[in-house]
Parts: sequence; C-alpha cells; structure tokens
Amino acid sequence: MQRIQPWHYLIGIFAIFWIIFAAVLMMSNFPFIVVSMALTIVAILSVLVIALAWAFQNDW
Repeated sequence: MQRIQPWHYLIGIFAIFWIIFAAVLMMSNFPFIVVSMALTIVAILSVLVIALAWAFQNDW
C-alpha cells in the first residue's frame, strides 16, 4: 500500500484554512474587494507551497 504524499495533506489543510478564513472575513464585514483580494492572495500562496512540495517529492 502506497503512503499518501505530504502535498496531498497540504491540499486538505489549505482548503480547510481557506474556508475558515473566508468565513471570518465575511463575518467581519470587510468590503468585498478586501475579502476577494485576501482570499486570492492566500489561494496563490497555497498553490505555490503545494507546487513546491510536489516538486520536492518528485525530485523535479
């Protein structure tokens, strides 16, 4: 049986964080532009970290 690679765990962790962060921002009554910019930046950084983890795992 093959072990789950760490970048798979990161996808789940970042997805949960993103959803919680979005809920907190929405409940804080920030303007929509601030919420969308913050979520976009967090999503881009998350994808970057996951891509780096994948590249490290695959010796790329």
